[in-house]
Amino acid sequence: MIFFVFSYNRGPHLRNCIESIEFCAPDHQIIVYDDASNDPETRQILNDIEVRHGVRHRNDKDSKNQHGALYTNMQRALDAVEGDELICFLQDDTQLVRRIEAEDIRLMENYFETFPTAGFLAPVFQKAITRKRTLDRFVYYPDRDVFVCEHSSRKQVAGVYYSDISVTRSDRLRKANWQFISGEYENEKQAKAHFLEMGYLRVPFAMWLPNPPAYRNKKKSFTFRLAEIINKAGFYPFNIMDAESTRKLSQHPTSKVPIAEDYLTVTDETLKSPWIYDPLRRYRFLRKLAKFEALLKR
Repeated sequence: MIFFVFSYNRGPHLRNCIESIEFCAPDHQIIVYDDASNDPETRQILNDIEVRHGVRHRNDKDSKNQHGALYTNMQRALDAVEGDELICFLQDDTQLVRRIEAEDIRLMENYFETFPTAGFLAPVFQKAITRKRTLDRFVYYPDRDVFVCEHSSRKQVAGVYYSDISVTRSDRLRKANWQFISGEYENEKQAKAHFLEMGYLRVPFAMWLPNPPAYRNKKKSFTFRLAEIINKAGFYPFNIMDAESTRKLSQHPTSKVPIAEDYLTVTDETLKSPWIYDPLRRYRFLRKLAKFEALLKR
């Protein structure tokens, strides 16, 4: 499997992501696509990684999109794959949380072989902060041995057919003439037109790090900076699961989707639970302040 990791100005997170792959999947290829990071620490870490793995740099900046050049880089990564390969897309604020065994690879390969219209697999846990009615939409499909998010709402959502953090096959995307579009919702619609609902692995192996520093359009608004201070945004890596923890996860009941807080631990035990992944998520007054700030900028 090829791991593509997409990076921008979060050096410690990127190093942690790469080291987690090296430990959990040591026999697999790693290539980093960096979106013109200008932070000196991140640039030094990229130089260190380049000694061991491929690093692709992007010097021109797409300042019109909150994701920067993420989707451009994802397409560059896909186009660079010459053969028919199993590939995993990660970002610098994610990491592998357990060892990937040969059986994991066989299960994923078999999934794509068995279901010719399968496009993506999600390798991540769900978040405890997610609303219960959303978590209840995850249903286990025995014939596929994955969870599927059943969503009948007309509201625009992502995560039913597509996710930026995913496993796929290069030949499957090429056959569908796939071109990454700028926006997760847009790629969700594209995936819906071509593929089955995305399968969520019954035994996930990756997760977003909680409470990371983040950017919107490669910038931080006043409210966003304030929210990061209030929520103590920082670097909170996960402990790698040991054999017993992994065994417990593999025996998880299929009556509900696996939740990160039930199986993972962070190295900083003082981090408040449930974990958040967006600094505006925990407190309503911050979301209201962000909307007010956006109105003032119009």
